[in-house]
Amino acid sequence: AGEAVWNMSAQSNHWAAQQERGNRLLLGLTTLMVRYLPAFLMNPCIWFVVFYFYLTAPAPRRHIARYQARLGAAYPDAPLPRRWPVLKQFAAFGRAVCDRFAVWQRKIRYENLVLHDPDNVYADMDSPDGRGQIFVCSHVGNVEICRALVSHHQGFKLNVLVHSRHAQAFNEALIKAGADRIQLIQVSDLDAALMMELNARIEAGEWLAIAADRVPVRGEKTVEVDFLGAKAQLPQGAWLLAGLLKTQVHTLFCIQHQGRYHLKLRRFLNSTDWKRGERQAAVAAAAQAYADRLAEECAAAPLQWFNFYDFWNDYG
Repeated sequence: AGEAVWNMSAQSNHWAAQQERGNRLLLGLTTLMVRYLPAFLMNPCIWFVVFYFYLTAPAPRRHIARYQARLGAAYPDAPLPRRWPVLKQFAAFGRAVCDRFAVWQRKIRYENLVLHDPDNVYADMDSPDGRGQIFVCSHVGNVEICRALVSHHQGFKLNVLVHSRHAQAFNEALIKAGADRIQLIQVSDLDAALMMELNARIEAGEWLAIAADRVPVRGEKTVEVDFLGAKAQLPQGAWLLAGLLKTQVHTLFCIQHQGRYHLKLRRFLNSTDWKRGERQAAVAAAAQAYADRLAEECAAAPLQWFNFYDFWNDYG
């Protein structure tokens, strides 16, 4: 997480082709703002920046409006605001970006999180002798806040698989803001060398985190799912990786509600030891089940959907 997706490329609708407006200088300025500005000054600054991007980014505005329309049709009781819902979604993203910095300046502490762990995933994280496992994440909510797991759990090692070079710049800015260093692994394909490295980390008890809601940079290896009443493509990567590593998979969401972040951990796949002949069906079933869980989180926190691109590929 960390790549802003405000601009829509005229050549490509793929999220990775969209240029990030927030460069290293702006990231550094954001770090200083979060560190030194009091809240009563921070909020006007956030609104100024958000309103600028809102006015100058027609394509993301259109994509968010389409998402909100589909969410409202699929979940009529979803708490979407009646006035200026698209602008308020942009504002929610602005606040989330600042919170990603604030968590490392001890303005948002681990103790401030509300934990939801009905399946006791924590027991596996705290086990010193177990194999590593996989968290599947999304761009719903503020998963960056969950990096606090690394500093809170002594000996717990988390590797984040990323598809965008912008994530590295964001990570470096976080470190300057006071963050502990976290291992980012750039991935474009699950080749043999990468699989050997990831398997070694899993065997050593390290955990992996991978987003499961954006198609790969090359647009390959996707699976069609029903999401909010329409067909969408989700990546197969997380599920193929789990099958190859033969490890358990859990979902991880961090949603803001009434001024506090709620950390939600749920077991998702207890076994991924699939035979070759059943792998395709198992991956499709996992992707659809994840899409269903993703939709439920969107319905609970509709403004915290931070995919600003053409998610359903409505415009080709």
